[in-house]
Amino acid sequence: MKKKRLLTYKGELMETQLSWEQQEVFRLLKAQPGTTYQESGETGRHIFREWVRKLLEVSEITVTFVKADGCLRDMRCTLDIDRIPPQPPRAEKPAKEAPVDGLRQHGFLGEDREIAALIKPEENHTQKVFDLDAGAWRSFRYDRLKKVTATMSFE
Repeated sequence: MKKKRLLTYKGELMETQLSWEQQEVFRLLKAQPGTTYQESGETGRHIFREWVRKLLEVSEITVTFVKADGCLRDMRCTLDIDRIPPQPPRAEKPAKEAPVDGLRQHGFLGEDREIAALIKPEENHTQKVFDLDAGAWRSFRYDRLKKVTATMSFE
């Protein structure tokens, strides 16, 4: 929840809400602690990301995070193939004739996903998920994550 602050401008009181970025700047200037993810080292962040990805692959979870506009959002999401409805087939685009940085010309740019990942690496601090309520793919940033809720059954 964003806090409202009163600012003065030429003697007038103005009521405004700070953006998430502004709140983060004030937090850092005041030396206040951030989220566990923000305060962790790279090893701790990697362990946390892997933990969340493993939860997403086997179940649905609810993540609470700060959106780019500063609002809090709860999203019920998953990466479990059994919970994601089949997508309608897309119309295939014809291959471009012009080489892309010479990669297509030499046969390095094809259907191989590993090579495509080398060309455009996935950003580690963003997680792409299937939003079960919206029925579409969405993403969230780990540094803006506030809460992860998962229900597990051990039957």
